[in-house]
Amino acid sequence: MYLIFVISIFTTVCSTQNLTNNGGKSYFFKMGKASNEFRVNNRIMYLNHNITDLELPVIERKRAQQTAKLHPKQEFNIYLDEEWNYDHNKNFSKYHLPMFVNKFYESASVDPNPKITTRILFNTNRNTTNLIIKFNLESLKNEDSTIEDADLYFYWPLKNNSKIFREAVVLRLYQIEKSKTGEFNQADLVGNPDTHKLFNVIYVSKAHKGWQMFNVKKPIDNWLKGEENLGLILTISNYDTNETIEIFNDTNIGNFTTFIITKSRTNDSLTNNTENRTVISPNYTSSECQREGWNVDFSTMGWNKFVISPEEFTAYDCIGKCTKSTRTDENHFKLLHMFQKRTGCCVPTKYFPLTMMFFDRYGDIAIKNYDKMIVAECGCR
Repeated sequence: MYLIFVISIFTTVCSTQNLTNNGGKSYFFKMGKASNEFRVNNRIMYLNHNITDLELPVIERKRAQQTAKLHPKQEFNIYLDEEWNYDHNKNFSKYHLPMFVNKFYESASVDPNPKITTRILFNTNRNTTNLIIKFNLESLKNEDSTIEDADLYFYWPLKNNSKIFREAVVLRLYQIEKSKTGEFNQADLVGNPDTHKLFNVIYVSKAHKGWQMFNVKKPIDNWLKGEENLGLILTISNYDTNETIEIFNDTNIGNFTTFIITKSRTNDSLTNNTENRTVISPNYTSSECQREGWNVDFSTMGWNKFVISPEEFTAYDCIGKCTKSTRTDENHFKLLHMFQKRTGCCVPTKYFPLTMMFFDRYGDIAIKNYDKMIVAECGCR
């Protein structure tokens, strides 16, 4: 027996607050192709503010807990996506994620495209003494998709009593490579990080705590093409003397967790977002066939163990009777009527896709747009 259901989502487009950078301008450097000089590009400014210092509202957590108590759970082992088929008893918490995660979900919901998948990968060495920033790329190893962009977000918890607070510094990001002998020693990172592949530099005129961003599409492309994924290292240097002050040790957790966000596009030419908004011309006429509200709560299905957003929906179903067709040019309908095979059925005639954010089997996050999930209109066929 197949489980068939339709889900609806109301998307709210949130306006972005215009924030100013109180800590001085930051710039984004890239190595020029024709020379060894760095080109200077403007950086995004709002990430340098402590908007993620806010914790998620406690009331949201209580509401989710109360919902689970009010509705008995019925486990569904038929999934919309093969990627959902894994052990959901793993301890993944949706309440200890970077707040930017919700912003990415809202952005993907504005104009959902089933060809686009967004993934958020977390540093596997976070909150350890390991200086290497490393990400599990297994979910990206898909021959049918192409990585369009990838950015690394990290929170710099610089204290006000630091010797470099409000001083000019340079942040350098390296892709780790083995030495010519084929060996690799983590102790060599501190002494000579320039032996590794430098691919991005940020100049900060007045250092302070806050979020920073590096584009990391190039190293991810390198790893997916076969280069060994040894990870990344991030160094902080004095601007005047170019002396390495420290190598970033990622102890950030919870709302400040370091992550990479990737956007990939499927190469399957059969997937077309425009099909989601195609109206099927009804073959029957009826004033009774209509769309009816239907609420779906993922907690009652057991899917709240891996689905992060949305938690529930006002979904739709099609109900009502359909009368005989008034058209005279429908020969197939005439045959059906002559042999009394069936009358018209009230069914969905227009669909929209649905954006869902969920944990994958690796504890990372995927944001996907699922085709023909929302019933927009009903009609008779």
